[in-house]
Amino acid sequence: MKKLVFYFDNSVNKIFTEGVDEKGEKILVISSGKNFVARAEVVAEVIEVNDENDDIKSKLRPGTDYYNVTDFKQVKADLGIYFDSEARAYKASFYGFVVYANGVIRILQCITYTKDKLKAKFLVHPTKSGYIPSYTEIEEEMKQNKIRAGIGEKTITEQLEKIDRKEYKLTKMLIARGKESVNGHAEYFIPLLSTKKKAGEIKSDGSMDFKEVGSIIQVSKNQEVLKRIPAVKSVNGFDVFGDKIVAGIEEVEGYRRGDNIVQSGHDENIYCSSIDGSLIIDNKLISVLPVAYINGDVNYDTGNIDFKGSVHIRGSVLAGFTVRATGDITVEKTVEDSIILADGDITVKMGVVGKDMVKLIAGGSLNSKYLLNARVEAAGEIIVQDSIINCNVFSNDRISVVAKSGKIIGGETIALHEIIVKVAGAPNETETILRVGRNLFIEREVKELRKDIDRIRESVNEVVRLLKTNFGEGVFEDPKKYLAILPAIKKKKCLELLKELSAGNKSLKDLIDKSAEVQKGIQLKSDPVIIVLDKIYPGTVLNIKKSIRKIDSVNANVKFYEDPEEKAIRFVPAV
Repeated sequence: MKKLVFYFDNSVNKIFTEGVDEKGEKILVISSGKNFVARAEVVAEVIEVNDENDDIKSKLRPGTDYYNVTDFKQVKADLGIYFDSEARAYKASFYGFVVYANGVIRILQCITYTKDKLKAKFLVHPTKSGYIPSYTEIEEEMKQNKIRAGIGEKTITEQLEKIDRKEYKLTKMLIARGKESVNGHAEYFIPLLSTKKKAGEIKSDGSMDFKEVGSIIQVSKNQEVLKRIPAVKSVNGFDVFGDKIVAGIEEVEGYRRGDNIVQSGHDENIYCSSIDGSLIIDNKLISVLPVAYINGDVNYDTGNIDFKGSVHIRGSVLAGFTVRATGDITVEKTVEDSIILADGDITVKMGVVGKDMVKLIAGGSLNSKYLLNARVEAAGEIIVQDSIINCNVFSNDRISVVAKSGKIIGGETIALHEIIVKVAGAPNETETILRVGRNLFIEREVKELRKDIDRIRESVNEVVRLLKTNFGEGVFEDPKKYLAILPAIKKKKCLELLKELSAGNKSLKDLIDKSAEVQKGIQLKSDPVIIVLDKIYPGTVLNIKKSIRKIDSVNANVKFYEDPEEKAIRFVPAV
């Protein structure tokens, strides 16, 4: 009777199986070390036995120490297996891992690939007789599998030589390596200064001021603002089969260079601002603009604004916030109870609405649709379209409120040269003060000088009192003669007081002269006038230069002026 003998573990059908390591974690291990076979090695054969009790081992090939016997069945030789009819045995046609399943014997190739096919490895495990494949055998299998990116005979041979044929363990040996593709990217820039807002600013008492968040990034001329990351050209790669791996163009999270940013003179990849301005980021485009734009309201998100340049606010300035600029300030909507300070012009397109006296101070002109409960000052002219109600307003030039419903009601309105308004006062006789011919800037400076004059005069008077008390009136008649007869101790004290008196008198004279000089600065381009194009109501008080007149009846279309001879306010038709 016939028996089929397998010289390998015919219960496995794949090289690797799932195992568990010392830590209890799942790993892949080889399913059987007995299944690695060499070229021409007998993997199975048919033998004749007399009966089941026959000595099967005596009929096996010499040196056999591992085998499995089954009843004879028809076996099909598949990949890597051929049947030697003379030897009545199945043999391997190349080195590999032999498996049996569903009546088929075949060799599993020992070449594995990484997922991206950039590397190929050969699984080497000594056979039962201690055989490992030669470089020639490996090369043949590489050719059969159309592997073109081999690492070379020398490197493969060196790896083979390191394998101990007596140590039955698996070696994963690199035999081919492709080339990774290199993705390219376009030129981009990264900012060299922080673009993040602060949470706030710690005050001296340790509390947090949430209105100081630094939303505007101030940039100085020649300040380094961007670093250029040069473009990288994409380079195609190839896998172990020589097939091309196409490189792509990566999308990077960098920025693009915008206006007023130029290459520095010391580094081709460093870029500087060409102007003083504000760093603006718009859809990854970084520019430096002479105007700082606020795309919405000035609120807790933007915090207070303090900018060396002009500021353009596309929303409103909410109550409690401050906007300062060395240039112009433009507000597209309204200004609530806040502080607006500009060295240049101020424009509020939808008006100023105060509750606790909002303050606007312009070094240039001021233009607004209306003013309500506001304190306003401008070195230039003030133009209000609709109304000024319950405000303190001063222009060092002229004030104009001449729209169809242009009116000034309540408060105090002062201009150096002219106030022109459609309606002044109200039918209910609300006190409305209009003054022209006054320069508040000079008046304030003179006021401060007078404070200094009073302070120094008081100090001089005190020195005079001390001299009289200690030395009598005679010290003032002839100080030198008086000092000559004084004892040394008293002479020293008297001399100190006289020197202090002399210095005080000199300071006093200098301040009085300066005050007189400042007052000469009040020069008028023309005679100051107040023009009312429609009506002026009782309760309105006019002040032209030093003359005052209270309106006691309704007048229309009038121009008020000071009569130079009578020093009284007169009026004539406005038009």
